[in-house]
Amino acid sequence: MADIIRNQKPLAVSPVKSGQPLGAILASLGFEHSIPLVHGAQGCSAFAKVFFIQHFHDPIPLQSTAMDPTSTVMGADGNILTALNTLCQRNNPKAIVLLSTGLSEAQGSDISRVVRQFREDFPRHKNIALLTVNTPDFYGTLENGFSAVVESVIEQWVPEKPQHGLRNRRVNLLLSHLLTPGDVELLRSYVEAFGLQPVIVPDLSQSLDGHLASGDFSPVTQGGTSQRVIEQMGQSLCTFAIGVSLSRAASLLAQRSRGEVVVLPHLMTMEHCDRFIHQLKIISGRDVPAWIERQRGQLQDAMIDCHMWLQDARLALAAEGDLLAGWCDFARSQGMLPGPVVAPVSQPGLQQLPVEKVVIGDLEDMQDLLCDMPADLLVANSHAADLACQFSIPLIRAGFPIFDRLGEFRRVRQGYPGIRDTLFELANLMRERHHHMPLYRSPLRQQFARDADGGRYATC
Repeated sequence: MADIIRNQKPLAVSPVKSGQPLGAILASLGFEHSIPLVHGAQGCSAFAKVFFIQHFHDPIPLQSTAMDPTSTVMGADGNILTALNTLCQRNNPKAIVLLSTGLSEAQGSDISRVVRQFREDFPRHKNIALLTVNTPDFYGTLENGFSAVVESVIEQWVPEKPQHGLRNRRVNLLLSHLLTPGDVELLRSYVEAFGLQPVIVPDLSQSLDGHLASGDFSPVTQGGTSQRVIEQMGQSLCTFAIGVSLSRAASLLAQRSRGEVVVLPHLMTMEHCDRFIHQLKIISGRDVPAWIERQRGQLQDAMIDCHMWLQDARLALAAEGDLLAGWCDFARSQGMLPGPVVAPVSQPGLQQLPVEKVVIGDLEDMQDLLCDMPADLLVANSHAADLACQFSIPLIRAGFPIFDRLGEFRRVRQGYPGIRDTLFELANLMRERHHHMPLYRSPLRQQFARDADGGRYATC
């Protein structure tokens, strides 16, 4: 059990935290032909779009209700009705995800009531799915906003009583924000290798994987999971929820489905990967494909190769709760020492981390901790680059945002190949930091010189 140390500072000097709306927007981009609609001022969506474009290096479909000072005081329900009608007419999306912000939450806006009013006033848009999510940015982090969208999808789109019949080849995957689009692609290949059909919520592997789509900019997401498939999740054979933050979402789906629900914190250790693959083997009735067995063997060989360089290396961590759980377990499984650890807010899963204490704070707190407990490696987002440079330690970029490297948004960290490549990355960083001992020369050594015939003779 880790001790949670709460920070008494009145402000964050160098924040690790990202607001709930960012996580909700990220999850909303994993649904087919959807548009995230932020109920707040224009800056609420403009700054979010900048972060996403810097992270993914792709255009992001995102809209705002554009609350101004007058509507903030007098009421902004009309802004929501106008925005929804405009998006339905101009862009013809299949789904619109309406998100609240700190501004609209402080105003007391009831977005669910406004959506019901919209259904009554505009019945011609009844075929467009609407999802409402409350995500105030004065509470929680990106992780909370992401999980809130997944929970709202289950509550609002999945029927309370599952339909008759069981789809014996369909498997649900509820995925946390800790999985990149590359990780999602890997999990899809694992499930399909057993002859099963994955239903991924949210599916970022087809909307934010960095592909060059045909045509100009699309105002809706390209790829993602459709609402029709989500409505049938209660009939799936099994459900996997990967991420500590999705425990409540898994419980909600368990009440609305007929299949078994398996909750895994991550897939960054061989133990959890083996459990995932073993469960797929049981429900499919098929043997593990040879290429997956080979990947596991490659990971075992990488563990042997990298053990000498990573043994007892100290790994400092500053990230969201799910990322901390994955990286701490990964470090312990490879003989590394996790800590110091900094989290942006207090969350239930932090107490289960295999460390002595977790500090709730920012990168300034990490700076103070590194002065007392030096580390060999630092895991954090791109905001920690200056901190890593100050202490001359390598930075392993993880989480959101990552804006100073290309391709990091889809780097694979989960599964057998993800663990293997991460081991090689960390071991190579440790090798670069290794300093060989200089050749020792005794002050009592004899000096030799050569004579004219090429012989050697001792000199004093």
